[in-house]
Amino acid sequence: MSEDPEIYRFGEFELEPRERRLRRFGQPLALTPKAFDMLVLLVRHAGHIQSKDELMSALWPRGFVDEATLTNHVWQIRRALGDTAKTPQYVETVPKRGYRFLAEVSRDPGVSPTLPPPAPIVSAPPQSTAEPVAAALLAAGPARRRSRWVAVIVGIVIAAAVGTVGLLRHAATERPVVAARVIALVAFDNLSKVEQDAWLEPALLAMLGSELGAARRVRIIPSSLVHDAARRLAPPLAGGYSRESLEVLRQRLEADYVVSGSYLIGNGPDDPKLRIDVALQSTASGEVVASLWSEAPASDLTSLVASLGAQLRSKLDGSAVGEKSIGAPSQPTSPELARHMGIAIDALQRHDPAQARDELLEAIAQAPGFAGAYLNLSRAWSALGFRRKALAAADQASARASTLSPIERLEVKAAVQQAGYEWDQAADTWRVLAQLNPESLEYRLSWVDAAIAAGETDIADRVIGSARHLPHADSDPRIELAAARLADTLSDPRQGVAHASTALRESQAHDLPGLAADAQIAVAISSVHLGDLATARAAAADALAAYRQLGNRMGEASAHRVLGSSEEPQRAREDYQRAMTLAQGTGDMGTVGNVYRDLSEMLWLAGDRDGAQAAARQGLAISRDTGDLHLQAWTLRALATIAADDAATDTVLSEYREVTELTQRSHDRGGHAWSLATNADLLRIRGELDEAESECSRAREEAGRLTDPQFSINALFICAELEADRGHRDSARSMLENVLRLARGTKDVVAQANAELEIGQLEVDQGHWLAAREHLVRAVDGFAAHEAQTGEADAQALLAVSAQATGDAAGSDRAAERATQLLRAITSRQEVYSVDILLSQLKAGTPQGTEVVRRLAAVALDAQERHWIGFSLEAKLAELRLLQADRNAGESAHRLRDELESEARSHGFGRIVDLMSAAPAAPMGPFATH
Repeated sequence: MSEDPEIYRFGEFELEPRERRLRRFGQPLALTPKAFDMLVLLVRHAGHIQSKDELMSALWPRGFVDEATLTNHVWQIRRALGDTAKTPQYVETVPKRGYRFLAEVSRDPGVSPTLPPPAPIVSAPPQSTAEPVAAALLAAGPARRRSRWVAVIVGIVIAAAVGTVGLLRHAATERPVVAARVIALVAFDNLSKVEQDAWLEPALLAMLGSELGAARRVRIIPSSLVHDAARRLAPPLAGGYSRESLEVLRQRLEADYVVSGSYLIGNGPDDPKLRIDVALQSTASGEVVASLWSEAPASDLTSLVASLGAQLRSKLDGSAVGEKSIGAPSQPTSPELARHMGIAIDALQRHDPAQARDELLEAIAQAPGFAGAYLNLSRAWSALGFRRKALAAADQASARASTLSPIERLEVKAAVQQAGYEWDQAADTWRVLAQLNPESLEYRLSWVDAAIAAGETDIADRVIGSARHLPHADSDPRIELAAARLADTLSDPRQGVAHASTALRESQAHDLPGLAADAQIAVAISSVHLGDLATARAAAADALAAYRQLGNRMGEASAHRVLGSSEEPQRAREDYQRAMTLAQGTGDMGTVGNVYRDLSEMLWLAGDRDGAQAAARQGLAISRDTGDLHLQAWTLRALATIAADDAATDTVLSEYREVTELTQRSHDRGGHAWSLATNADLLRIRGELDEAESECSRAREEAGRLTDPQFSINALFICAELEADRGHRDSARSMLENVLRLARGTKDVVAQANAELEIGQLEVDQGHWLAAREHLVRAVDGFAAHEAQTGEADAQALLAVSAQATGDAAGSDRAAERATQLLRAITSRQEVYSVDILLSQLKAGTPQGTEVVRRLAAVALDAQERHWIGFSLEAKLAELRLLQADRNAGESAHRLRDELESEARSHGFGRIVDLMSAAPAAPMGPFATH
């Protein structure tokens, strides 16, 4: 290769094989000999794949080398060219094949001008564990102010193997908690200032975090907290942080010790030298407990970190330097793998799971046996909302767990169980981990989450209580956030607001904006359920501003969803669209699916049956892909409800019951109460009132166990409709007044309007026209304010009937015209039936009466075929009223009356029987919207 006289030019670079020079804008760049030869091969064959076998045969013809050596040299080339594997401009990885040089290359046979020799490489000082990092800092020049801080994620969480719980069961009894040394790993300065070396900081933080996490009585503070706490701090000097910065970290994190340091990758021969300096400082005294440094070839990164980690552990727990603990971690096996892992972990911290996923897939392509990459990939898929892919990645990690420590295998076991929704088993595995390491707050919080998902709320409550007694945990905001999640699961928004507000105060006191934003979202969600929409909007807006400043787009999407749930329809649509755009941009399909749910609900209220169905189908498809059982239950229930708008068939009833079973299996207590109520409503429409009553009692019982009033509102409303159908006006009214009281307390405008509509219907049934009008006007105003067109159409039609009965012809015409106008935009068939039946009564005694009678007879027959027994009876009663107003229809009216009375009594519709006995002038109407 050295005899090649040509000069190759690409981008900003010149490559001269004969002179063995690579230059950028005339300035020389250093490459190891093998990396230089590899670059020449790739450039000569630009645009074509060079297989791994071809490269290894050409570069190492006399001996065997593994692929890790090859990828290490590709890494060196990319570092020199300023290239990346994710978005390559020069060297592209062709999975399972080799590499391709992408840039356009020109060849010049001329001779290049003479250049000054490359700058000398600074030699590292001789190794000494006590030597400070000052020499390296001076050699590299003044440190630039860091634009952001990266912190450690506790270990590279690794995989589970079958039988590990049994292996460690002897250690799973509760032990007294001994105060652990709390460690914050904060920052490693890149002394070379070469951007392509920046990946090493998150990799070092993660790897050292794993090493230190294996020490006895040591607790590593999660990286997300450290990242927040280290904001705006001056960068560490040679030997560590200033006393002032240490005090800030102590106050914000309650850390006992801080680990910081620096690194420098040289430009040496074949394998560049890597020097790492580490300072371990006491936050209480400011003392430098340990000042360590080590230097080795970059390819020995793993052993270098292991050596430093062992020395730090010995300072912290007194263990021998070579001693391995039960939690001794596994680490990346090559610099290239560590690079991908470091970038991925950094991306996860920055709430960019899409980038993390891409880097981890690269890592797996290069090192398919490394369980840590699969486990972090599982976390990335989970953050993106892909539950099934998360499970597959966790299973892959488990299959490669034989080389992992028992603790790591347990952690992977829990991840596999969680991704597979085996929440009972996951809770048990986290329990074992918490008891093996009783001072670990993180294991307890994971135990809480799994217990909540398993429906073991009592256990979750006890674990939260025990976590409060851990040293350094009494004011940790994450405990209060866990309590807020538990309250949300129990549908207890008052407790949810209380715990989330405490978490917010603690987060602000510790200056942790990320956690503060999470707490504000929790406050907003509970406030929406309580009807305190002003508080909800303010909290969500504050969280949105914080997430934007932190660059957390997934958080922004969540904030927009909460804002949408607390605003009037036009602004809600805008917020839902922003949430959708942000979620799609980050690849967060879980949030995308839930936005489709929000839109489906909004479209259904607006009477757009087809739009609601399309949105629900999108949400269902996503829920099946992501494995989100709660979203799957909601969308299946919505689609069954929409299907019931065609016909309340046995198939639809079966689908409703399947949804109810799904909510029970997934421990969705609120969804279960809601499903029972919707089952009761469908049975009511089918005319199966006894079964509906039994289901309604169950729904009220389940809803009564929840402190979130929305479930009681829904169950009470449906049960009130059932009581009205049976002819039990007093009990129906009592239930509806309870609905009004609860809905006013939560400021649920649509629920209030529904209750007013149904009470208005009861007043109409009794001929109390003026009282009915008051309730119906309030219903119209409420529905209109929320753009609930189906409800407004029903209310306007009933208002038209009431106005006609009081002799207000103009008012009746206005209401009827508005109802008809709304009907044109409504595609929900049941609502069309409801309004048509009501408006038909305005034709009594008019020339159109005969035509309307025929139309009502057709409606009654069609409704019966659709299993809408309630609607069929309502249509027949309206038909009877029109026939009774026609003096020539005596025989037809008598025959219809006998038929209607028989059907109504057989199904138990006491209201129909009562109205048949009432004066013919008493108009009636069917259903409200819910």
